[in-house]
Amino acid sequence: MSTDLYKKEVIDPGDKASKLAAQVCYDSHKNCPALTIVPHQPGNFRGPVGWVWKKHVLEMMLNHEVSADGKVINWEMLEEKENDGAGGKPAFFTVIGTQKNFAVLGLEPIVMCIDDFARSGRFPAIVANDINVKKITQENYPLFEAMIKGYGKILKQNNLVNITGEVAVMKFSVTAFCDDNSKKQLILNWGASCVGLCHKDKLIDGSKIESGMPIVGFYEDGYRCNGGTLLINLINAEWGLNVCSAEKFDFIKKLTIPSKSYARFITRMHGWNDDGSIKDPIVNMVGIAHITGGGIWEKFGELLPDNVGALLNNMFEPTAVLRQAQDLSWKHKHLQLSDYKAHGTFHGGCGMLVVCKTIDDAEELVNQASCSNIKSKIVGITMQSAQKEIIIDSKFRERKRLSSLRPE
Repeated sequence: MSTDLYKKEVIDPGDKASKLAAQVCYDSHKNCPALTIVPHQPGNFRGPVGWVWKKHVLEMMLNHEVSADGKVINWEMLEEKENDGAGGKPAFFTVIGTQKNFAVLGLEPIVMCIDDFARSGRFPAIVANDINVKKITQENYPLFEAMIKGYGKILKQNNLVNITGEVAVMKFSVTAFCDDNSKKQLILNWGASCVGLCHKDKLIDGSKIESGMPIVGFYEDGYRCNGGTLLINLINAEWGLNVCSAEKFDFIKKLTIPSKSYARFITRMHGWNDDGSIKDPIVNMVGIAHITGGGIWEKFGELLPDNVGALLNNMFEPTAVLRQAQDLSWKHKHLQLSDYKAHGTFHGGCGMLVVCKTIDDAEELVNQASCSNIKSKIVGITMQSAQKEIIIDSKFRERKRLSSLRPE
């Protein structure tokens, strides 16, 4: 009888991976005290999974009205959802290819989802993830196992329930710049979605930002999932696609520094309890920008209301890998990154920028961040500006004063 190649290459390894991932889901079910999982189909890891918010959350959700035309009005608490993913960052983990390395990869889809959720004053509670992998083999399974078990630890650290997920083996649809068709390589894309709570009194949209408010920056020592395409172009331009030099490996290893999540810290500062109930904030934050794709110019710029700009004159030094990337770019004219472009491609040293109401709030946020092992400082101040100008005293290569009104 002939071998069922599809079953051997796709179904069987996919099932093995899915069962391991399912156990991680089960183990996460008690991570968040705001909800209770309802296992109405015990043992059916492929079926939908239900949950019920705790009574105090449901009571707030029920506190709303519906208008004659069917619109929800005067609401207190909503359940909300959004999604994101790790972008091209998993490919750099593929190059390094160690279990220790893959054990922290799960931070990337989580951070991109829950930090976006938290920056607007919301409370992240549940995630679902979707892993598309080129192939799972006997040789690369230890990497997958380390990745999924590490993901479980990350869920616990962030009080998150992974409600469900998908592992799909897609031999002809998933690849990476480093794909050499080796059985040892684990090549994947990883997306996720986040479900959580939104309270009407906790929304942060930047509309309360005024001139003269201090801005706190949270230091980021990795590259935070934005700019991956440029980084791959730099790698190929500098070393070539098939070159395996020590310098190339060292650079790529720096690109696997895991992104930091500030979400749990931010929600606590904003007055969310772990069970989804609320209290007065510890720090009064009026605007938060998660600095990902588009960098400071775009992500911080879209936060500012009319007639308000910002002076960022005390930024952190960009992490070493971003400086190295910029230096490499200057060797290749078609990829050259000015300081202005660097701040629009990368995060520029801060993974998150927080506008605080007063200097006392800013100083308290910095003190509280230190207690949570988050490096932060006051990096600037908002200012009156008819054109919403952002000024940055750059710490990149050129070390110039940059303006959003004078793009280069």
